[in-house]
Amino acid sequence: MRFKFTLFLLALNVVTLGLIVYLNNQTDRASGPGGGLSGQIGRELVDADRIELKGRGLDSPRIIERTGSDWSLIEPMQWSANYFAISRILNQLQFLEEEASFSIDEIERTGQSLADYGLEDPVLDLTIAEGSKALTISIGTLTEIGNNIYLLGPDRDEIFVVSRKVIDGLLVDLNDLRNREIFNIPVFEVGALSLQIRSESAADNSFLKVRLARNNGNWSFEAPVAAGADPALVDNTINTLTAAKVRRFIEDPERNLESFGLEEPFMRVTIDGNNRQQTLMVGDEDPEGEGPAHYFAKLEENPVVFTVPARPFDLLREAQEALRERDFMRFDATQLSSVNIAGASRTIRLQKLEADGWQVLESADGSEIQTRRADPQIIQELIDSLAELRATEFVSDNPSPADEHLLGFSEPRRTVELRFNESEPLILSLAHPEDENEALYAKTNRADFIYAVDRRATLDALPLNTLHYRNRTLDTLPKAARIQRLRLTDLGTGADFVDLQLDDDEADWTQRLAGMDTDRADLIRSLLSNLRQFKVDRYLLDRYADAYPLDAAKTLPWAIRLSASIVLPGGETDRVETLEYVFTERLSGTMQIGGSEKQNSIFEIPQPLIDTLYELTDEMELPPEMKEAPIPAPETIPPVEEPEPIAPDSTE
Repeated sequence: MRFKFTLFLLALNVVTLGLIVYLNNQTDRASGPGGGLSGQIGRELVDADRIELKGRGLDSPRIIERTGSDWSLIEPMQWSANYFAISRILNQLQFLEEEASFSIDEIERTGQSLADYGLEDPVLDLTIAEGSKALTISIGTLTEIGNNIYLLGPDRDEIFVVSRKVIDGLLVDLNDLRNREIFNIPVFEVGALSLQIRSESAADNSFLKVRLARNNGNWSFEAPVAAGADPALVDNTINTLTAAKVRRFIEDPERNLESFGLEEPFMRVTIDGNNRQQTLMVGDEDPEGEGPAHYFAKLEENPVVFTVPARPFDLLREAQEALRERDFMRFDATQLSSVNIAGASRTIRLQKLEADGWQVLESADGSEIQTRRADPQIIQELIDSLAELRATEFVSDNPSPADEHLLGFSEPRRTVELRFNESEPLILSLAHPEDENEALYAKTNRADFIYAVDRRATLDALPLNTLHYRNRTLDTLPKAARIQRLRLTDLGTGADFVDLQLDDDEADWTQRLAGMDTDRADLIRSLLSNLRQFKVDRYLLDRYADAYPLDAAKTLPWAIRLSASIVLPGGETDRVETLEYVFTERLSGTMQIGGSEKQNSIFEIPQPLIDTLYELTDEMELPPEMKEAPIPAPETIPPVEEPEPIAPDSTE
């Protein structure tokens, strides 16, 4: 019984195997002649790794091979293939549909042959291969009726009638088959850029070698000098290089590399990626080029010669300086603890306070140190100007002591020392030669380089005058203080332009000004606001005088006095103080001098206060710009930079 059962299973297996073979044959037949043209070639296209095109319709055979996802042209030259052109060919074949078909046996029975359909010597033979497996289709002549062509299928025993569009898609111009990209290393992968540039001097055949490398996202020069590089400029340069396209391929086998200037190219550009490298050799200018200039070029490991736009490579001639980092004063401003500015016999020290803000200290000729509150905006502008100081030119990368002396560093115009909480000081020296007043050179203690910088902007940001750094807020009333009386007086006549005070039943100035003309009330509010926080535009003298000294022999009298009675609550009784400022006549539309005996200072007042005073004192003489002979000219105002030393004053 067991033996019979075994025989039954064996017979069942034989039947099953036969059924599988039968179904496979049916499938093969369905994908063969009976399955149509697309059925015969469609499967081969999916994994194709080689395409060959030859025939009398082409000037030369074309062989294209795939490695991974990249297609490369092998014949008639070695070059990367245009991915989109290859995809278009494969897509057209994948969806190829026949209008009609007939077998070779049928045409032979009618006395015809392949030659009658242009298939004995085809216009085009297309071979598609995957490894050792390959199929070939042949394209013949046009049909007599309709815009179709004859095509010999891959089984070589059936002729198909297909749309002529297929021949247009397969007869791709060689220029369209070639990828016009030069470098195929993606931008994000580039880790180094190397240049070898021949000297432009006819007598000098040497080469300048430049190399930039990326480390932790930052670019720096490794040759010809170790220095920082501007990351944005380097990235932009690499983007431009990798985006450069072939303008035209040179189809002239008779010419040698020397005729293109590529035997000894004037430039070599090397891009390094992950374990791979590409070098482009750039030669002579193309004399046949139209429009912007183009150079002959070739990749080092590829014999194909082509032309490239000249501009990106002309810019690389100056890469050593053009890509250099020009911001040489990089520092962490949050860690800054002090700034010392020295020049000639004067030193100004700016010191950060532990609580908040800065103070300015000055010593001149060994005199007693003066301490003033520093203006936060001025200090921030100073820090910003130092942090943003840029080289306009790289003067010397390895100066000798003699070079530094010739450039004026033996007696620098300014020495700026930046001290930090947890790092070494940064010292900036600024100098210029005795006979060169327009230039200004800079160097730091962090490198041996000497830079040229903008003279005017740099020195303007570093005046040797404590008055420049002093807090522009001269006085601030306590929040609880109350202005009881306000007076604006003509010192020439003693008459008051304004004399207002709060009555006992008036709680504040809003009540007091309620019935006043709107424009005048606004002017009074402006005076009250200035008294609560009195600001100056800039300081002129760190001492008070009964008249403003224009020079040793001339003075300008005070013309107006702004005074106020201030009630300061405290203790059992309120304390009353008088606040007072004096002003000259308006000297110009934007200049008027003020003084404070209490603060021992003379200064220029800001524009809003100038305008307010003028509106309230319009009975006085017109401002100088409205007269025939204005006095005095603004040039007579003592300069901010490097004034004569002033006497020590009490600490503020």
